[in-house]
This record gives sequence, structure tokens and C-alpha cells, in this order.
Amino acid sequence: MDKQKQKPRITPEVYVVGRQMDVDGLRTMAQRDSVAFAQRTQELIDQGELRWDKVRDVRGLFHKLDGISVPAAVNVAGETRAIQASAFPLLAGGMTIAGIQEAYAAVPAIGGELVTDTEDNKRVSIYAGITSEDLKIDRVDEAKDFPEIGAGEEKFEIRSNRNGRRISITAEMIEENDVPNIVERVNALGEIAGETVEQQTLRRVTDHTGSAAVGAEPYALRPNGVGTALYNSTAGNPGVRATNGTRVLNNALVDETDLEAARARLVSMRNSLGARISIPMSRCILLVPDALAGTAAKLTNSEYQPGVENELNNWGPRGMYRPRVLSTPKLDDLSTSAWYLGDFKRQFKRKWKLRFEYVTLTTDTESFLKSRIAFQARVAWDVEIGAVDYVYVVQCLSAATAPADE
Repeated sequence: MDKQKQKPRITPEVYVVGRQMDVDGLRTMAQRDSVAFAQRTQELIDQGELRWDKVRDVRGLFHKLDGISVPAAVNVAGETRAIQASAFPLLAGGMTIAGIQEAYAAVPAIGGELVTDTEDNKRVSIYAGITSEDLKIDRVDEAKDFPEIGAGEEKFEIRSNRNGRRISITAEMIEENDVPNIVERVNALGEIAGETVEQQTLRRVTDHTGSAAVGAEPYALRPNGVGTALYNSTAGNPGVRATNGTRVLNNALVDETDLEAARARLVSMRNSLGARISIPMSRCILLVPDALAGTAAKLTNSEYQPGVENELNNWGPRGMYRPRVLSTPKLDDLSTSAWYLGDFKRQFKRKWKLRFEYVTLTTDTESFLKSRIAFQARVAWDVEIGAVDYVYVVQCLSAATAPADE
């Protein structure tokens, strides 16, 4: 027998007409079949049919559902447990979480394309890069032992960064049917979370504070736990494998020669054996602020060299080098002239100690007793971004001064 046909068919008296929620249907279902209520409302939330902006009478919704007990699943210390909860906070919590997630997803972001996301619940995580140690023997004669190679370790530390926001909906907002204010607060919670993570990611991959003229915490690069400037114009810095440094001075993005200067710095990087490493341009990103987005687009979309007849542009569509261009106005808040080239995902990890955690509470709290807070929602997260190497991305400055906060 088809397994799908074995499942109970739910035909609830709950629907959404246009932009209005069927409050009476919700109440009837909650009273008649609490299990079906929990299932069906979550289905409608997942489908986008139940949202705060579809509520026309939040006061009526509150009074018709509050006090009706329905089953709910909660996470306690990593374990899912079944409890009984009031129907109103269950529905309100589901709509709030969905609204937060949608607002978060709507925030324009490029940070995820610059890092490799990983999860680790430790406060301080250590990422070890194994480096080979060899005797550099060109030939092993017959009957001679093959030499054994050793392995050293470069250890890079990424810490944690706890953050979060919450909102409160008062009894007065419910009594006055202030739905727009509720929607605005829910959206703000998701938007702030999205903006905060994006800004944090951009500040770390550019090592904005660590590589400033006077380096300061937080550093993106922490070899052996020591905060170190990631972008440095001095040879052999931030480590010996960066033969000529990781920062190119006086290299404003104007034409293909500036891109070539950045590429030349990348190909000078070394592995643990002292040999040059290969960083394919097909995996590289040209990261620029909005102020340089037009220039970057021209340089990578022009088939021929400007002013030179029939000479292909090496950085154009048919050229041998063509990185992917990424840009965001948020970079302009850090610098309107600094730009970057490299394999970002190879160099940066975004470590989530805590993925987005959502918690909602209703009137059964001390807050209602003290301040008539009828409903609360909180989102928390713990994420930090760090470099697990220093040879895959270079920074280019228009002059010799590192970007700094104004």
C-alpha cells in the first residue's frame, strides 16, 4: 500500500481569504483537534499563508486562542520535548519566527560567498594547517632508503562572538489592534540580524581593525592564538610564506595593470616547501566597494584592451584571467578605494557556535505582571569569522594608508 495513503488526511476548517485570517476557524480547530491545529497552522506558516500582516483583529485572535491548550515541541538542552502550550503563543511564535527569517533573508548580502561556513560549539576553535617538511632531495639512489618526510602545523584560532536582539509586544498594542507596529518590530528583528552578520563578515575578511595603521582587536588572523595583521606590505609578513607581503600599496583600481600587480603578488605566495602555490583565477573573487564597481565591471567585461587594436584583454570574457566581481555599498563604509583579489573561501571560515536561535514568550511571564508585556520574541546567534591562512587573498590600496574607521 502507498505510504502516502496511510497518513491521516487533515481537512481543517482553517483558511486565508485574500489577506485575512480565519480566526473563528482557528479557534474551532484548536478546540476540536489540538494536534491537527498545531500541524495545520505550521503548514500554513511554512506556505506563507499565515503571517502577522494577514491578521486584521489581533485582539480577537488573542482572546479566541489564549487559554486553549495545544501540543508543542520545545528544545531543552539540545533535546526536543513535547509540552502543552496556549494556542495563541504557539501561533504567534510561529508567525514571528517566519517573519524574522523572511526579513533576514531579504537583506542583500555577499558575505556568504566570501567565507566557508562551518559549525563548532567551542568558544575558541583551532584550525590546523598541515605543512610539509622535506629534505629537498632530487634523487634517491638504488638501494638507498627513501627519506621520510615530516609534518609541522600552523594553527589558526577563531573565537566566538555572542549576539542577539529581542522585541516586546505590549498588551496595549494587542488591545489597540496595532498590527503595523507588530509587523515592523518583527521585520526589524530579522533585518538587524542580517545586517549585523553581513557587516561583521565584511569587516573580518577585510581585517578592517586588525590591519589598520595601528592594529587592534578583533583580528581576523590569529596564528597560534596571537592577533596579527592579515594585510601587510612588508616582505615575509604576516608569515614567511607571504614572500612579498599581502598588501599592494599605491595600486588604485584604474586599469588592467593594477589587476596584474595584484595577481603578481598572489603568485609570489609560497607553500611550506618554499615553492610557489597555484591560485586559479577561475576561483578568485575581485571584491570592490560600490565606488569601484563600475571600473571593475569595465575591466572584466571588455574583450579588448582599451586603445590597443585587436589585443585581447587578459581580464575580459575571452582572457586567461577573469575573476568574479563582487561588490556592496557596505564596503564603502570601510573604504571607497581599497579592493581585494583572491580565493576568499579558501582563506576564511565563518564559524557558527550558535546558529540562529528563536525564543518566544507570552503572558505567562513576570514581564506581563510588571509591564503588561503580552508577547516577546528573541533571536540569538554566535558567529565569528577568521582566516585559516594568509596567502590566498591580497589587499590593494590606492595610496599607502590603511583604511580606518572615521
